[in-house]
Amino acid sequence: MAVSSVYEAERNEREEAERNRHAVLLAIVGAVVTTATLGFMALAQLGDWVAAIGIGGLIVFVGISIGGLLGFLFSVPRILAKDNPSPAPAAKEATSRTKAAVANTALKRERLLGSNTNLERISEWLTTMLVGVGLTQIGSLDRAFNQFSDFLSRKAQVFIIDGHASAGALPAVGPFLLVCGLVSGFIFFYIYTRIYLSPLFQYVEIRLSEEIGDLPLKTDVPDFKDAAAMIGEASMSVPMAYTSVSDELSINDSLEIIKNVLYQPQGYRNAITLGNKLVKTPAVKIAYYWYLMAAAYGQKFHALRESGAPEGEQRLARLAVLDAARKAVRLNSNFKTALAELADAASYDNDLQDFADDKDFKAIVR
Repeated sequence: MAVSSVYEAERNEREEAERNRHAVLLAIVGAVVTTATLGFMALAQLGDWVAAIGIGGLIVFVGISIGGLLGFLFSVPRILAKDNPSPAPAAKEATSRTKAAVANTALKRERLLGSNTNLERISEWLTTMLVGVGLTQIGSLDRAFNQFSDFLSRKAQVFIIDGHASAGALPAVGPFLLVCGLVSGFIFFYIYTRIYLSPLFQYVEIRLSEEIGDLPLKTDVPDFKDAAAMIGEASMSVPMAYTSVSDELSINDSLEIIKNVLYQPQGYRNAITLGNKLVKTPAVKIAYYWYLMAAAYGQKFHALRESGAPEGEQRLARLAVLDAARKAVRLNSNFKTALAELADAASYDNDLQDFADDKDFKAIVR
């Protein structure tokens, strides 16, 4: 493995560990705040200065909770949705396999779950409303603080002074504790969301939008590189020569190699071998993979017929063609046309020419 690949893997591991630490830290903060709030609530049920500490702690943590919610709402990142540009039409002279490859690239796999942007909209609405209402009511803050102090003087009478119940200094310090909690919670969650949670949101979006074909190939990579090198040398293909020396191959790269192998003499043998190496990878979720396997088994079926091979071998090859064609169409119905074109004997890519009148095949591509 190249040094750059090792460095990239180590960097990915560090980033993953850092994301996990930030997520765990947020959970720990939530647990600590909840536990502390319950603890202060228990203290508030006692008397004298212990109850005063409990009430003061509750005020602070209520402020932290409200300020944290506001800080989060004001810093929620917006997910930028971009429509995929329409693919350029394939050239008329393109072969059937080339057009299928273009279709595989252009027709991206639709995501079953889209990003729920309700949080973004709620954040935008609430922040706009809070700013508007706050500006109109800013003049009544002193009255609100006085009402809060009066509430504490009536309800937080935890001291006994000269035989009378009293709230002590709580009515005076209560509003300041609330403000301290609001400011602290707002600053902490605003900064935490901007610096740490925003990258987590972005990471989730990237993972959700990641195409299967873009995933790295993790099995039998040397075999695919050898096949690419062979093609590059035999057909003077620069892309294949470049692929053969790449540090990492994607699943799409492996499918491109199989496609090019099919153009080689007796290429179906190598194509089937390489294709079978992908049966335990996410490639089986891509219609184009099954399209290529149908083409490879179609070439094999034609070779068996031409050589007068036993009926049993021909039957197995035919069943493999039909099975691959069904799976390709099941994953993407657009491949019906591409498969039907392979059955045209006059076409350059006529891997399925023996299936032009096959009723089972025609039922699949109809």
